[in-house]
Amino acid sequence: MTLFAHSRVGVSLPMLNQPYERYPEFAALAEDAGFDSVWDYEFYRNPFITHALNARATSRIQLGTGIATAAPRTPYEMANAAADVDELSNGRTLLGLGTGGAGWMECFNGTEIDRPLKRIREYVHVVRQLWRHFETDEPFDFQGEIYRASSPPLNPWGTRDLVRPQIPIYLAGLRPGMLRLAGEVADGVFGFLPTPSFVQQHVLPNVAAGAAKAGRDPSDIDVTALVICSVSRDRDEALRRARINVGNYVAYPVSSVVVEFMGLQEERDYVLRRLLEDGPAALATAASDALLQAFSVAGTPDEVAGQLAAYDGVLPHIVLHTPYVPPIDQESSEDAFRSMVQAFARINA
Repeated sequence: MTLFAHSRVGVSLPMLNQPYERYPEFAALAEDAGFDSVWDYEFYRNPFITHALNARATSRIQLGTGIATAAPRTPYEMANAAADVDELSNGRTLLGLGTGGAGWMECFNGTEIDRPLKRIREYVHVVRQLWRHFETDEPFDFQGEIYRASSPPLNPWGTRDLVRPQIPIYLAGLRPGMLRLAGEVADGVFGFLPTPSFVQQHVLPNVAAGAAKAGRDPSDIDVTALVICSVSRDRDEALRRARINVGNYVAYPVSSVVVEFMGLQEERDYVLRRLLEDGPAALATAASDALLQAFSVAGTPDEVAGQLAAYDGVLPHIVLHTPYVPPIDQESSEDAFRSMVQAFARINA
């Protein structure tokens, strides 16, 4: 009997604090354990370089970017990077993308992320236009409010070969507008801090509304989210790691939609006050047990298995999210990943 009877299950890599050579090893472990997908994400490292390495170390598991940021990349650059990984992996890429985090993009990149719905709608359209042009060599021209792209009038180099004409695109989203846009134009949606009730009452209805607008079947959109998962035979350590990650994530401004849905604003506001007063070290204790229970699965392997059962069949594609946020160090983050993969190995076998 498998742990998950109805949902697909992936795992995230601890991207922030590991050396590059670890990622192909981790991806191979996830594949050998029977996971459906492995996801990286973008802070300082390039997610496409990571998955280029992972593609060579694996043969079956899907490789998702969760997420690659659109704001600092042109659609042309994004289309080619995803196509590169798809070529190296023989068609296993899932292109999760978003505008990029508020504050992060403006400060590090000096890049605008205003009008996110218009921005992402045009971006997805141009990326797909580029793939279509690569595949067919037919000319195209797009002149949007934010993005402009066209095939050159003369191109002596020709176009590139693709493993498949289109790569699945997943939009990062929690708010209603982006969820509806994903239902309308994307192949999937990628979120975080999901709870079963939030998925059922907020995510799925908004995705379905977007799909209905475009005349699509909602079941064709892969609803995916990161579930913070901290498992260890040392229960106290598992809870410590989860508490740090939960505290970090609820502090993101975009998280307010799910925090408010769950009625946990006071607990979130306490985390914010502690962060302002004490800095990142506050994450070790700031998140309440109520936040921990709502936004993570944490404890011993048996405890976590019981908690994850609530997501099976509710969240179509569960991505177990490895604790990684400082003050979690490299050794602890690696142990968290290995413990999680070992605890739920063969979940889909």
